[in-house]
This record gives sequence, C-alpha cells and structure tokens, in this order.
Amino acid sequence: MANLNLSNLSVQVKNRMEPFFNEILSSFASQIKSIYIIGSAVTNDFDTKTSDVDSLIVLKEKNLDIFDFIAPIGKKYGKRKIRAPIIMSDEYIRSSLEVFPIQFLNMKTINELVYGDDVLNGIKIEKSDLRLVCERELKGWIQNIGQAYIKSLGNDRIIRELFVSFLSAFIPIFRAILFLYDRELPKERNAVLDMCEGVLNIKMSVFRELVTIKRGKYKPTHEDLKNDFQRMYNTLDDIAKIIDKFQV
Repeated sequence: MANLNLSNLSVQVKNRMEPFFNEILSSFASQIKSIYIIGSAVTNDFDTKTSDVDSLIVLKEKNLDIFDFIAPIGKKYGKRKIRAPIIMSDEYIRSSLEVFPIQFLNMKTINELVYGDDVLNGIKIEKSDLRLVCERELKGWIQNIGQAYIKSLGNDRIIRELFVSFLSAFIPIFRAILFLYDRELPKERNAVLDMCEGVLNIKMSVFRELVTIKRGKYKPTHEDLKNDFQRMYNTLDDIAKIIDKFQV
C-alpha cells in the first residue's frame, strides 16, 4: 500500500507488520482513519525474541466487519508475535478519554503513525480524570498482587512469571503519574522508574529488578520472590497514598 509508511520502525518490526497491515488495508483502506504501532515496539525496550508488537487501528466510524475479517487471520499472524490490534472509532476515542486516561496518555506518548491522520496527537488528557484513575489502579493492583501471590501456591515459576507480567500494567501508571507532575514522559521502562523515584522520593528498585528478571539476566530464589512481593506491595501502597493526596 502506497500510504503505509513503516520506514521509522526497526527492520524486525517492519517485516512482521507490513504484510499484516497490507492485508487489512486491501479490504478496509477507505474505512480506516489511522494506524499506529504502539508500545514497546517503538522503544529500546523491545526484544525481538520475546516482545509482541501492539497496534492501534482507528476507524472513521464503527464497523464490526473488520473484526470478522481479522479474526480468521489472527492465528497466522499471532505466530509472528503480533498481538490482536486495538480497534476503535475516532468518536469512541473522543468520548472515552475521561474513562481510560492512562491508556490514551500512553498511546499518545509511545506510538509511531504508519498510516493516515495523527488522531492521537490532538487528544487532551485532563489531570483530574487521570489522578482519580491512577489512584484506583494503584489500589486495585495492591489487591491483585496479593491475590496472585496466594493463588501461586508458592510455585516460584508462577510467581516469577506473574510478577514480570505486572510490569506492563505498572509502567503506564507510573508514566501517567509523571504527567500529573508535569514531567517529560520517558518511553523506556528504566527511565520512567528513575524519574518516578526522583519525583515521588520513593525507591523503585523492586520494579528495576522485575525488568532484570524479564530480560533473563537474573533468576530470583524463593526468598527473593517473597521479598519482592513485600517490597512491591509496600511501594505501591506508598505511591497510592501520595496520589490520594495529590491536588490537581
């Protein structure tokens, strides 16, 4: 497709996504307003061996036919570590900013427009909405990690995999907190953690440890995981208390 521009992406991401997007555009080009690559695939955190590629397709108006079109080809492209795209209309985005401010803030911050109009650039996130959702998410995750730890039944592998998987939820929340404090929003995980540590005056070392585990550079013992759980729980609780008192 002539209008598909993947030149700013790594070769690995380009080779994965080009046939996928071309197949979709061959049938739905006239109905698509924008296509983005979002998430780690446009950052230095991307690991070609383990990371999936996330994308966003913005439709000019709601059309459920595109879901039926993509569903059958999902197995083929899923093997190439392409996640099912997020699909929404332009109107849905504009009417949902106050409901999902963390998600839209992170999509606006970390993206590469590869087709159509830059819809995300024009969206505005209200701090009052963001503060409330950050507090809710933090307090929700405090409960979630407690339940997950119990359900793991002491299995080190399960605990380790769960803790690493939580990073994909925590980093967007931390980036949103930096937005509340009017800081420039870093794209890479460790940069987000470093800046949060300075802004909140809270040690974020447990989350750096999860990054190290995710990269396969450190395998914690059972006692390490127990300690990580306690540190993670307490750190999230401390951050939630700060955001609870934050004045917009």
